[in-house]
Amino acid sequence: LSHSNKESNGTSRPKWRMNRFFGRKKKKAETPKVDLGDVTKGMESRGTEVDQKIAKIEKELRAIKVKIKKTKPGSSSRRVLSNKAKQLIRQRNMYAKNREQLYNQQFNAEQIQFAKDNIDNTKQMVSAMKSAKEDFKQGMKDLNIDEIEDLHDDMDELLEDNEELNEIMGRAYGVPEELDEDELMNELDDLEEEFEEEEEQETEETPDYLVSAASAANNRIESEAKAQPAVESKHKVEAKEMA
Repeated sequence: LSHSNKESNGTSRPKWRMNRFFGRKKKKAETPKVDLGDVTKGMESRGTEVDQKIAKIEKELRAIKVKIKKTKPGSSSRRVLSNKAKQLIRQRNMYAKNREQLYNQQFNAEQIQFAKDNIDNTKQMVSAMKSAKEDFKQGMKDLNIDEIEDLHDDMDELLEDNEELNEIMGRAYGVPEELDEDELMNELDDLEEEFEEEEEQETEETPDYLVSAASAANNRIESEAKAQPAVESKHKVEAKEMA
């Protein structure tokens, strides 16, 4: 009784009864996402097909034109060819108009795709910049400018000490650091005298027969060198005479 009273009063009704009388609310179907790249490719494919049809019609029209020129004016064959040509021209104009529309639609789709790609590239660039910013901040936290300056100054001092040490170690013992021009010429004259004395000693120590043999060999080499150009010129003259 209580259940029937509630239904009669209208205070509460089962949900299944409401659905039975009024029906269930239908869910909206989700619209599938369309890729602009696929749309552009589809338009391009259709445009290629239309171009092929237009080319085929133009080929037929050229053939009909040749046939019409060969027929007599007013003949039945000429009228049939003319009617066929008119029909092909109408088809060609229809396909050309359709192709123009496809061109415009494809151009618009490519513009939208280009704008979308720019947005995607910008989003990726912004994301990369944010990541680089965080890395930069973390890197700067790990670095201390004052410590880097102190390290640089210490390295300068160490390099200067190293250079001074190399100069010290490169000094020669017992040699004056600087020589004036007169002292330099005197040193060179002394060295020249020492070289001459050594050459004289080597000559005195060499036996006479070795000295004479060496002189003879040198004289023979010099004479052969002088005679070589004369022989070559003689051979050239003989070759010219034989030619």
